[in-house]
Amino acid sequence: MAGGPIDHRPDTRLGWALGTIIVGAAFAPVVVALVLGDRLPAEVPRHYGADGQPTAVWPLWTSVTFLTLVTLLTAGGCAAACVLLRQPLALRRILAWGVTWIAVWLGGTKVGALLHLVDTTDAMASGSISTSTAVALLAGMLLGVPVAVLAREQPHGQAAAGPPPTDLGRLPSGSPAVWRSAPLTSRGLIIVMAILSLVFLVPAFIVGPFGEGFWLLLLAVACCVPALLSARVRVHIDHDGLHVRGLGVRLVHVPVAEVAYAAVIDHLDAFWEFGGWGLRVDVHGRTGIVSRAGQALRVVRGDDTELLITVDDAATAAATLNTLAEQHQTTTPRT
Repeated sequence: MAGGPIDHRPDTRLGWALGTIIVGAAFAPVVVALVLGDRLPAEVPRHYGADGQPTAVWPLWTSVTFLTLVTLLTAGGCAAACVLLRQPLALRRILAWGVTWIAVWLGGTKVGALLHLVDTTDAMASGSISTSTAVALLAGMLLGVPVAVLAREQPHGQAAAGPPPTDLGRLPSGSPAVWRSAPLTSRGLIIVMAILSLVFLVPAFIVGPFGEGFWLLLLAVACCVPALLSARVRVHIDHDGLHVRGLGVRLVHVPVAEVAYAAVIDHLDAFWEFGGWGLRVDVHGRTGIVSRAGQALRVVRGDDTELLITVDDAATAAATLNTLAEQHQTTTPRT
């Protein structure tokens, strides 16, 4: 069902933004060590306990070099996947947000740890870095929001070669080619988020939410916010194609030009097919927006990639999308 090409350009804005942040965060500790080197001890903490206190030491430049490499490899690898691989817009935005806060968290925590050591001789007595860790994490999460917004929709690159097969459903003649789903709530995903939140929140309140436990609160936000976007979604189909939004944020958009055909899956098992609920990508490259087990809409693009969405009345949704795709094919001039 492959067809003609659709304009496809790399997301250079996002790439430059992520690259600048990652390089800056990775080399910020190097700059601090160079500028303040004569005021820092020869050995610095290698590991910190849950209370933010140092538990082991190693040489200053070994520590700085290791942190720089970890930041470049970890955040850089994820950034490359975010910019270069073809993923749904929502996944790319979540990944861009995650890459940003991870890079800023790593670099900022190390800078804070080094500043704690200025004019000290005993690295083990440098004190807790809980505050600097929480500040770095919060700064990264806030900075990640505008960075994620920079991500733009990337067309899959191939228009459908022709109208959907004639044996697939169409709307009756004269029916409006618009379809909207009721809000789709994933109870399973909400339960998982609640459990995950408790894992972070209980220890945070035990040790103090405005002290050493603050960074645990931020980690709870970092883990739950991306999942929350796909916990309650709406599906809308019109002349522009298929749109899926979660909490008002666009998760997926399939332009009508890319729709090869739409069909109904009578039963989709969330765990067997995708390993869970929410916005998922399986080992075969299929994208799934799975709120429950049951009937699903299957959308095949012109490049044969698939999108599966669990919805009620999937037959009407498929018929609407097939009708719109056929109308587009018959009204768009061939080149």
